[in-house]
Amino acid sequence: MIRLSSSHAAITAPLVASSTQFPGIPIGRSLLDGRPFHLSPVLAEASILPSTNSLALGGLGSGKSTTGKIRIRREILHHGHQAVVIDSFGEDNQGEWGALTHSLGGRIIEAGSFTLNPCSSLLPPEVREQLIRSLIAAVEPGALTYQSTHALQHALQHPKAANLNGLVETLVRPEDGMWPATKLAEWGEGVAIGLSRYTEGSLRGLFDGQDATLPPTDLPILTFDFSRLDRNSPAIPSLMAAVSCWAEHVWLRQSTAAHRHLVLEEAWQILLSPATSELIQRLLKNSRKAGLSLDVLMHTLSDLGDGRAQDLAKLCEVAHIGRLNPEEAAVVGAVLGLPAWAVAEIPRLAPGQAVWKVGPHYVDIVETVRDEEEARLTDTSSRRRQAQEALAEPDPTLVKEVEEEEEEGRDYEDHDQSLLEPIDVEQGDDWGWEMPPNVIDTRHCDVIEVARQGRCSEAAELAAIGERQDITAHGINSDQAVAWLSTRAQVADLCGTPETAQQLRVTVAHMGKKVEWWTDESTSSQARTSPPVQNLRHGDEATRYRHAHG
Repeated sequence: MIRLSSSHAAITAPLVASSTQFPGIPIGRSLLDGRPFHLSPVLAEASILPSTNSLALGGLGSGKSTTGKIRIRREILHHGHQAVVIDSFGEDNQGEWGALTHSLGGRIIEAGSFTLNPCSSLLPPEVREQLIRSLIAAVEPGALTYQSTHALQHALQHPKAANLNGLVETLVRPEDGMWPATKLAEWGEGVAIGLSRYTEGSLRGLFDGQDATLPPTDLPILTFDFSRLDRNSPAIPSLMAAVSCWAEHVWLRQSTAAHRHLVLEEAWQILLSPATSELIQRLLKNSRKAGLSLDVLMHTLSDLGDGRAQDLAKLCEVAHIGRLNPEEAAVVGAVLGLPAWAVAEIPRLAPGQAVWKVGPHYVDIVETVRDEEEARLTDTSSRRRQAQEALAEPDPTLVKEVEEEEEEGRDYEDHDQSLLEPIDVEQGDDWGWEMPPNVIDTRHCDVIEVARQGRCSEAAELAAIGERQDITAHGINSDQAVAWLSTRAQVADLCGTPETAQQLRVTVAHMGKKVEWWTDESTSSQARTSPPVQNLRHGDEATRYRHAHG
């Protein structure tokens, strides 16, 4: 259990050590008093939880996604709930929710493998207009004016407007209505240009098909997998706008489940988009009345900037905060009104542990408990684990070289034998010797080079993998882990998102770190011309010997 000072214990006593208990699925155990922790927000009294929405925050490897998946799985199995997941992050070209979705008899819809027709007659007229307006707002938000809206409404009434191609044609060549055709054509020009991104431009194939079918509404879980898309692509907010609109006007009206969950993985992309933020705000405010819970998962509130997007996060009555650095913990504590002792614990949390705030008063530190089946289904670090397992195996080539040298009678006694002895270093400690730049920075330079080649999504994914590995090996506040924030900033610059780059650099500056050593010309040049050197593992004798003696 976590041990707090007597003053902290006195503060938490009325909150945690009381008889307060919540109904619902088991989640884990309290690290403050050891009691089991249960929670199904929809089963709690409205006077305690006015809404049933939840917000999960935490850095890479903190366990927020794992806990989110376990909660959804248990709600489906125990209470017959339904879930729609918008999954925009994963590894190996598949989303994080794939294994869990298959195990529950659900369906995965991958971006690019289906075409949603926003002009479908299966959608009510008001839904068609709202969906099309959301698509326009995602690519050309300035095109929506009073006049263009009238031109759009006029065009939607034409028989040709059975799909986006027909709608664009009707906007460009309208027939006379309440206003002359020339006037309507002038007013509709901006929205026609915006919609042409979906019929002729880079977003072609997502919304311009003839198929009028809609996703099923009777499955226990339905996952929209956008993980193969470039995170900077306008397709992300466009697809999210479409799915959110479908969920509100089709899924919620047709679903017969006792309660529904709309899960937003990497939710900052949704909350920052003008095409979806208004819709999400409406769902958050009316969630209990609609029989819906929004389960929002993201790294930190700083991803949302200031203002309206952060205000949306405050509408979540249940908060799960995994490990964050001290600066981020302070921001989250201020926004969510956490007590000082809880904010102080956030940077020290282990994977699977989190500060929970339920309603306005209850605060606890809970460790999620999962069984073997859940561990398998919720694993989102397979690549990192495979890399660690690979490093744990001795390199047969290096072993052979050492054996051959011994057979030749070479005397190793003159070498420093301490280099061949296992080093006991606790997680988060630094190496016992100074490594040359090409040992440390090769991965960073590789990521930056991929970004320079325009492969932004791949660069972001490689940076995330490196960051997770270094957090596991050295700790979340180590120079190795923080260095990835600067790498991600450089990637953001190269990929045309300077606001993100500036935000990442401010975070590094607040932490008092100076880790952009690979930007030095001589270091970067050496790293790019030197052969890649794998991360060394403590106790790997042959590898450390070769590194030390060439």
